Amino acid sequence: MDQRLREMAEARYGQREFLSALFDLALEEQWFDLQHMIQHDMAKAIIADYSYELGRDYLNQEIFFNCWEDVIDVGWTTFCQHTGLTRDKVNANLAQLREAR
Repeated sequence: MDQRLREMAEARYGQREFLSALFDLALEEQWFDLQHMIQHDMAKAIIADYSYELGRDYLNQEIFFNCWEDVIDVGWTTFCQHTGLTRDKVNANLAQLREAR
């Protein structure tokens, strides 16, 4: 992952208000909404800004597909550090979402 993209992801996912909203969703066991905010809303916003900063328009497809998983990983890592939940606990809850479909 490019250092600038990592910095952007860490800064965005680390915003106090965002982490507070994620924490509330975790307390309420709202894993679908939590997943959506980390893996879709914020990840797309970060990659869009990064793409634009590089002069490659908003949400460049190549950048998106090359960076999507790394950006999401920063999001979940930040969430786990903030909440104290383990990544295994997060992955188990996300797996339950996939199985429920």
